Amino acid sequence: MDNESPTLYLYFVAFVASLSSLQFGFHIGELNSPQKVISCESLPPDTHNSSFPSCIRMTSIQYAFVTSIFNLGGLIGSLLASRVADSKGRKWTLFYNNLFLILGPLFMGSAFSVFSLAVGRALSGIGSGVVTVVVAMYLSEVSTPEYRGTFGVMNQLGIVIGILFAQVEGLYLSTIPGWRLILLTGGIIGLIQTILLGFVVESPKYLATLPDGYTAAKKSLQKLRGTLNVDSELNSWKPMAAGVLEGLISGNEDNFEVDSPSVVVDGDDDNNNSETPAVVFHARNRDAHDDINFWKFISNSHYRPALIVVLLLQLTQQFSGINAVMFYSTTILGEIIPDKSELVTVYISIVNTIMTVVSAVLIDKAGRKILLLFSISSMAMASTVLAFSITQDYAILAALSIILFVATFAIGLGPIPFLVTPEIVDIHAVATAASLGMSLNWISNFTVSLLFLSAKEALGGNVFYFFTGVLIVAFSLVRRYMPETKGKTVEEVWKS
Repeated sequence: MDNESPTLYLYFVAFVASLSSLQFGFHIGELNSPQKVISCESLPPDTHNSSFPSCIRMTSIQYAFVTSIFNLGGLIGSLLASRVADSKGRKWTLFYNNLFLILGPLFMGSAFSVFSLAVGRALSGIGSGVVTVVVAMYLSEVSTPEYRGTFGVMNQLGIVIGILFAQVEGLYLSTIPGWRLILLTGGIIGLIQTILLGFVVESPKYLATLPDGYTAAKKSLQKLRGTLNVDSELNSWKPMAAGVLEGLISGNEDNFEVDSPSVVVDGDDDNNNSETPAVVFHARNRDAHDDINFWKFISNSHYRPALIVVLLLQLTQQFSGINAVMFYSTTILGEIIPDKSELVTVYISIVNTIMTVVSAVLIDKAGRKILLLFSISSMAMASTVLAFSITQDYAILAALSIILFVATFAIGLGPIPFLVTPEIVDIHAVATAASLGMSLNWISNFTVSLLFLSAKEALGGNVFYFFTGVLIVAFSLVRRYMPETKGKTVEEVWKS
């Protein structure tokens, strides 16, 4: 099975999971275009008959609060996600999470006040926080080893397509009552995904961690691979299980019982009539998959190298200046093409989407580390040119540097922090690691958003020299601490 292409069913499973990412991306962009209409700043002719108010009068501070409470919800969701993903499973976490991603848009689309709009935005944020933790994990666990990077990038691709979708909708529906349809769209996507999740399997790697979960894990993997012969892939998980028991539970050995290296599984398929090598240990402990909590992950030296990489990549992504560049892009490109200023963000999102697709093609060929270092170094160069061109008033040069910055972000620093975590942390701690990393991501996002406007007013275009410095430091740290993960198991990553 090692060299076979992914099955159509695997593509379907990845597509369904990525609908969660699409919802997250949609919520990022949904309030940008219709801001003036929603807050009653701009009132196109109201020709509809509705019991809902045409708009919700808000000050700029109130609108900023409604926008930013999404980040608070995201932080809460990311903190809750690991425990739910480990207790309910990846698939069912996404299923139940759609309650937030459906109720949130319903509150927003039917809002009568700032309060109801904020409640809906917070609910959508909680759901999005869960998405940022679980989707990348699920995609990594269902994908084939050879195409793990490609499927991992589908998470980021879903996000950028969601942003683009929201921006295109905003071009045509930033009207009364069209803005309500924009805010309801995320819920429609959530409803569709909820139905489709009934046709996808649970992560086989997650099932393998459950007591007596070997048979269910094997059936899940057989469906994903389109063959009954999956023993070789299952066997590749054995070192992972052994590593878990050796290193990560130091001081808690009494909680675990490990079966012999061989087990007899039920004869549930025609190719299995004899003893099958044990691929997975039976976790007969008390709630084994809940055992690696935040404190144990942070304090256990077994996880220290992975912890450094997870936190480094999440911090670098948010402090790279990507949100600041996106903020400036509308102003700068709007000056160059003023007649099409409303399309500027759409053009940037199209570049982002195209280059994310390029990343999906390259990531399993070039490798994660090389692509990430190329991305960071190119962004540092683009940030330097952008700072110079803004301060010297070279609009065309600034526009080109923005395009380069966004394009090289999309090819590396955009998707890789999400997909690397499941590749460097074993199955029993990956949910905790992802939750910790994404919590830091949300906090960093909020911090940069909070401080950027003040820094921009004080420094002008020179603020981008700060981001250049961050990227230079990040380049040296990534080069030193991040291992290459392409085509390797977690154990192989750290052995090499």
